[in-house]
Amino acid sequence: MGSLWVTMTIAWAWACMWVDRDARQVFGVAKPWAAVFVWIGVILLVGTLFGGTAGLLMIGALLPMAMASYLAYRERAAPAKAKLVRADRAFAVLSGLAGLVGLDSLIDRLRRSIPATPESPDGEPPIILLKKDGTPYSGGYGRLDQTTADAVQAAQRILGKAITLRATDIHFEPKSSQEYQVRYRIDGIMQTRQVVNSDAARSVVSALKVLADMDIAERRRPQDGTFAACVAKRRFDVRAASGPTNFGEKMSLRLLDADGGIVRDGFKGLGMRTSVVSSLRGLITRPHGMLIVTGPTGSGKTTTLYACLNEIDVLTRNVVTIEDPVEYRLENISQTAVNVAADLTFAKILRSVLRQDPDVILVGEIRDRETAEIAMQAALTGHFVFTTLHANDTATTVTRLIEMGVDISLIESAVSAVLAQRLIRVLCPECKQGYEPSREVLRRLGIPSDRVQQFFKERGCDACQGTGYRGRTGVYELMMLDSEIRSLLVGRPSLEAVRGAARKAGMRTMWQSALYKVVNGETSLTEAERVVR
Repeated sequence: MGSLWVTMTIAWAWACMWVDRDARQVFGVAKPWAAVFVWIGVILLVGTLFGGTAGLLMIGALLPMAMASYLAYRERAAPAKAKLVRADRAFAVLSGLAGLVGLDSLIDRLRRSIPATPESPDGEPPIILLKKDGTPYSGGYGRLDQTTADAVQAAQRILGKAITLRATDIHFEPKSSQEYQVRYRIDGIMQTRQVVNSDAARSVVSALKVLADMDIAERRRPQDGTFAACVAKRRFDVRAASGPTNFGEKMSLRLLDADGGIVRDGFKGLGMRTSVVSSLRGLITRPHGMLIVTGPTGSGKTTTLYACLNEIDVLTRNVVTIEDPVEYRLENISQTAVNVAADLTFAKILRSVLRQDPDVILVGEIRDRETAEIAMQAALTGHFVFTTLHANDTATTVTRLIEMGVDISLIESAVSAVLAQRLIRVLCPECKQGYEPSREVLRRLGIPSDRVQQFFKERGCDACQGTGYRGRTGVYELMMLDSEIRSLLVGRPSLEAVRGAARKAGMRTMWQSALYKVVNGETSLTEAERVVR
């Protein structure tokens, strides 16, 4: 029994180390698998103490079962280049065995007879590009000339890399007459990933313009268009925009997850505090009113609005959205895109929608007085309206509406609440580093020194591409328009008066929300100050 126990202990220790190392290399994090194998060791020890040989054998069966489960999960979820069971490895083993019996030529003929799977040189899942009309444009492989095919395949590789890195934007920028740089916006920060020859880059830009139904001969005027990219059963809508620079044509691509993965869980994945979620859930179930979500471009306003829609029972309520463009596709919701060329503006579509018996209306953005007033009239006549506005915080939103020329009494009656937000980067859980903040820092932040033992800061590792951060979360400021704030609006109040009344009513500011995440170890103080202050 002693030798069996030693053998199983060695096997368990090896499995723990291999799974931990392999999961970090393949998935970037150890995931829960490393912990599972550690607990198997603990159970094994307890089993030998109380169950004897029978317990040892029974518990010992857990190890191969766990290893088989991990390998099955790994082969299904790992990138193609990291899989253990691959055709090339299988052929290598077969070739070796066949060579021993003189059948190696037969194996070579079998290898050549099987068509290769279209896969990028980096081993990423193949990208299928769809033109604006929905037809595939994935490289042609024989139907296109070699230069065009190479350009399309380069575009596929770049898009695949961006999706793997969780990038939201790709920028092709001419650095000089000989070079282009390709930059990705990852977690809100621009990162230069490669520099390519200008001729090759121009071919890629031309291929992307064909995809987006843009004029490839026009390089002096700004253009925009759309296409789609499909990878591993996920569809991304891509918004393309081009424009001239002093060294040539620049192109930027915005990647939108058309399946709306993050918004399908409602408020769960947005990083809201429990009090904000509770207030919003009570608000959006009202039969009428208006919620305005405010913040700069790229702060996640549309995502928040769609999370709100996912909290609504869309089967019993008629939900209509007006957007520019449609960013997420959700079931049982009528979605309409603005088309300025066809004279379909927010205001004109909104007037039409009001004749379609809606219960809930989402107006993508308030850009002018006409749209604001129509939306507010709708909020007063039995509809709940969601919309966005560009403003710095909740109090500024009110003054911005007044500056647009919207009647104060209309704002006072229609607007139920204003939600301001920012996106803040989350520290990488694999490498974040704790430290003890100084008394001066705590005093400046208004935190008692006995309440906080440590903060965390970024360090950088392979899992986070050396940045120290992985992913983003939101910081929020919710101002409910109570009777005191409404009465203030009559006298055209100052920003400080509105802020003071909101704080008195219990509003937590965005800075307080960000500081809460710093204290909880979700982000760093540096990141909080960069985004909010």
